[in-house]
Amino acid sequence: MQREDGFVYCYGNLYCLLFYWGLVSIRVRSPSRGGAVSNRWTVAYALCARFVLVNCFLGSVLVKLRNPEMSAAMFGHLSPLVKAIFAWACLSCSITYVEYCLSLDSKRSRHLKLLASMQEFDRSVLEVFPHVKWNYLRSRLKYWYGSVIVGSCYFSFTIALIFDTARCTCGIPSTLVLAFTYTLLTSSVGLVGFVHIGIMDFLRVRLRLVQQLLQQLYQADENREVHEKIAFLFDMSKRCSFLLAELNGVFGFAAAAGLFYDFTIMTCFVYVICQKLLDREPWDLEYAFMLLHVTIHTYKVVITSTYGYLLQREKRNCMQMLSNYSRYFPGQDLARRQTEDFQHWRMHNRQAALVGTTTVLNVSIIYMVYNGMANYVIILVQLLFQQQQIKDRQLTSGKDVDIVGPMGPITHMD
Repeated sequence: MQREDGFVYCYGNLYCLLFYWGLVSIRVRSPSRGGAVSNRWTVAYALCARFVLVNCFLGSVLVKLRNPEMSAAMFGHLSPLVKAIFAWACLSCSITYVEYCLSLDSKRSRHLKLLASMQEFDRSVLEVFPHVKWNYLRSRLKYWYGSVIVGSCYFSFTIALIFDTARCTCGIPSTLVLAFTYTLLTSSVGLVGFVHIGIMDFLRVRLRLVQQLLQQLYQADENREVHEKIAFLFDMSKRCSFLLAELNGVFGFAAAAGLFYDFTIMTCFVYVICQKLLDREPWDLEYAFMLLHVTIHTYKVVITSTYGYLLQREKRNCMQMLSNYSRYFPGQDLARRQTEDFQHWRMHNRQAALVGTTTVLNVSIIYMVYNGMANYVIILVQLLFQQQQIKDRQLTSGKDVDIVGPMGPITHMD
């Protein structure tokens, strides 16, 4: 399936959602319509969307807290520690959303260059290798329709969780606003992560294509055209490395903030579930909704780390195949010089998918996140046991002395 702009076909709808939810001030369009653009109108819309979303969410929370009936229904049955956890969960999603917006705004010009380079990438490949057939439909099914299915499930059980947590039939409008804005804030945080994954997969597929083309050219009859095509593949791999560096610059901080948010929410919800189990509370829908939240965040952490690892593996294999160029053409001085120059370039260009600015994104991130989550949950459970012991001591301390009858009058001796 050939498209005028495969990148827009695969990821354009996701970027539309990023724009409509105020996360970016960039409109992604095909080159025939001007390509990716950011102007004063897109910036004004993004700022308005952010202001409305964050203020509506915080305003609905304040309405719930200021109303005695609604506040008692939502928070009256919770312990102080669980109240602090829920407060931090509400605050962290707003903070993470604002961090994403500020980070992506500060990298806007770099983001535009990244998008323009990726939109032009496939066209340049087809000029040299016209027989390449891009399977854009598969990527669209994976990243657009897959995101719609996952997002719909997330919307449904997040809104249901907010209504279940409200525990009150009064204040339906404020509950609706709270549920809808909280869902938009948290899902937008996840959407940036899925766009980051999609671009990593974009580069992974192109690096694998380089390997497949090299296998064909290494086995072909030696002629000038073969060496010209191999030289183009050297440039193509360098462009992929450049795009990976730009991807880290644009999404590195956002990826780190997203993983920290996933860690925070999973820690909070797992502790609340543990508290319910230790207190032997009856099973209700709140268990299921929290478990579904933890499942979605687990899925995001796992696939983000996995795609970072797969990208690094494909890049390493591609670099290794290019370094073997002179071995397949031992009598060619051009192949020897090209290989030596490439190995020198490779020594100074060791890009990998990063979280933040230094941490490599691979499967070890999964262990780091869940090991930290387990440690924090254990600490919180120990605090829960200490609170229960203090309560038990307070209840039993009053039973050390019993009054068996009325006390007589107090007399004084001269």
